Amino acid sequence: MASLPGRIAIVTGAATGLGLAIAAELAAEGASVAVLDIDLDTAAAASDQLTGRGLTARPYRADVSKSAQVDAAFRQVVDDFGRLDIVVNNAGLSGVGPSIAQTTDEAWERSIGVMQSGVFFGMRAAARYMLPQRSGAVINISSIRGLSSNPGRVAYCAAKAAVIMMTKVAAGEWAPFGVRANAIAPGVQKTPMWDDDVRRGVIDEPAILAVTPAGRLGDPRDVGRLAVYLAGDDSAYVNGACVTIDGALSTVPIEGTITRPAETSS
Repeated sequence: MASLPGRIAIVTGAATGLGLAIAAELAAEGASVAVLDIDLDTAAAASDQLTGRGLTARPYRADVSKSAQVDAAFRQVVDDFGRLDIVVNNAGLSGVGPSIAQTTDEAWERSIGVMQSGVFFGMRAAARYMLPQRSGAVINISSIRGLSSNPGRVAYCAAKAAVIMMTKVAAGEWAPFGVRANAIAPGVQKTPMWDDDVRRGVIDEPAILAVTPAGRLGDPRDVGRLAVYLAGDDSAYVNGACVTIDGALSTVPIEGTITRPAETSS
């Protein structure tokens, strides 16, 4: 039996990779999913992929670093579906690039804009619909990089750490209204973004596999199933948590050395 029948969900950055996997798992459990992405064409392709499987999805466009675009997209989703029950703030950037000394203003601002401000804008927009209806679940995608540092990822680590704290603040504010906020901190995931970093030579995949106790990269579908749990009634008393899903990688101190700062920004 589906665990999310009739629920309306927004997933940001849902056209590819981790976001698409999350959207697919939510939809497979009965949710109607708004596939929100900065590129409408890829969002439409992802939506078509889901509807081709008999699932319910529609594409929407927004640059999550722009608050007006986020507000407009959320408003359109509610106009189209009538309510909002689940928001997954997933949109992100790779963030594997230069050392601190070589990080440009533009690279910093883009990373913080998408992965910190973008999450905040999504949380704020969600609250405006969920608090009055006194129900809803917000899931913010952080990273193990929000819990431990990594050379060459100062903006990424800063943003992902902020996501965890924003999630905790929201949980405390929203719990009296029946709205929950939780975070997921994935480890390495086999996504197109990951493959691109490997091709650029800023990630040593064999080294990561060698120090990952699980012995494999993460499957984005695992994160999707965790999102289903956090969005559903089985986790009704889970609020303000940050759940790590990394095959125990973050338990191994040496894993902080497996990326290489580049001399130019990514």
